[in-house]
Amino acid sequence: MFIKMIISKVLIISIMFSIPSFGQDAARLFRLYQDKDFIALKENYLKVKAKLSKADQLFFSALYNKDAEKAFATYKDLFQNYNGKLKYFSGERLKDYYYARGYYSTASDYEKYLVENRQLIETIGSTKQPFRPEVVDTEKLFIQVGAFGLKENAEQMRKMLSTQKVASIIKIRHVKNKELFCVWVIGKQNFKQTLKFADELKHTYHLDYKIIKE
Repeated sequence: MFIKMIISKVLIISIMFSIPSFGQDAARLFRLYQDKDFIALKENYLKVKAKLSKADQLFFSALYNKDAEKAFATYKDLFQNYNGKLKYFSGERLKDYYYARGYYSTASDYEKYLVENRQLIETIGSTKQPFRPEVVDTEKLFIQVGAFGLKENAEQMRKMLSTQKVASIIKIRHVKNKELFCVWVIGKQNFKQTLKFADELKHTYHLDYKIIKE
């Protein structure tokens, strides 16, 4: 009976260690990632690479992959097939990828996920700050809430917004040889605040939106 108990405990311990986990080595690497200390991150990653789970190896390897499309594919696979902290950080990379390429609507979807799941990284912390300080965008942000073929319709929406003390402009765009009069609400100081403002506009006035960076 005693021998069976020992065997059972050994099996339980073996199972525990066979389950992929967010271990100390990975946590240390992600703290460096949060601090954007990519030189120290790479040095430490190479030292502990063999100790990491396959998924963690894929994440960190993709950071230094010069082929952006392959790195993107890796993060998308990790985001879709994993949960917890690894999913969160992969979502962060995907948000940056779409944002850099001008797909602001898709980037905003990932930003929503990050905001809603911020607690996933609270236990990791950072060697400098709990979270990175908010970065002010050097380019202006706008929220497109309408695109019309007739200028009069765009003017009507702009007047409606002005009655609610929402500042906006009309921007002319040419899409497939067609002239469109787009209504752009003036964005906030940074992407996160602009996204929050856009969601408030959608909830209050039932307006679909796209975030534009100029």
